[in-house]
Amino acid sequence: GLAVALLLASCASSVEKVTEGTGPLQFQGYSIAPPSGPGWEMLRTADVAMFGKGTASGSHTFAATVVRHRNLDPASVGYADYWSNPKVFAAYVKEAGERANPPGSRNRIIQHDVVADAGFGYCAREYLKSEDSGSPLAPHVLVQEDWGYSCLHPEDSRSIVQVVFSERGLPGESDPAAVEVREAFFAGFEFARPAPAAASPAVGSPPVAAPTVDVLFVVKESLRDGVRK
Repeated sequence: GLAVALLLASCASSVEKVTEGTGPLQFQGYSIAPPSGPGWEMLRTADVAMFGKGTASGSHTFAATVVRHRNLDPASVGYADYWSNPKVFAAYVKEAGERANPPGSRNRIIQHDVVADAGFGYCAREYLKSEDSGSPLAPHVLVQEDWGYSCLHPEDSRSIVQVVFSERGLPGESDPAAVEVREAFFAGFEFARPAPAAASPAVGSPPVAAPTVDVLFVVKESLRDGVRK
């Protein structure tokens, strides 16, 4: 599998300015509205939208991401009931985050909480706080916080859609006003009404074994820098 950052590097997408009033972006089966406020930039592919925003300090940045991971096979890594047991699904999402941040890697996990959540459907809600020691933006260790949801696509139990909002900066650089932007970004996400006949197993139906490598464990590395300046 490939991380989103590599996917974006291999496609023809270019950075776009996000203008106020930009409507929801449409993807296959769901939509997302860009984050509110000035200064946001975007990269987009068929399954990924990455938004980034910098600040005057250079070390304090924001990112907002929606990505659809296809052809996943959680059963192959010990989560056979992920599609029918929300707690098993949440455990799968939690392990994915920890595999993406192993001991000795760029980000050291300080706190990682994942719980089942039905806010957008069949989902897990996640909070991850880590120390980033490898940022090209500053010589100091930065603190990164990620809030997000990982949801099974309602028409495909082998696809997971992740919606994540991240803030990173030096200690003390967090912005309380970002909470409103974050919550509005989540509120701008919506699954489309499922089609009458799905081409692949819907949530609640036993999934067909997927032949491809599970990429959810490596894709979170892309949330390090994204399109941040």
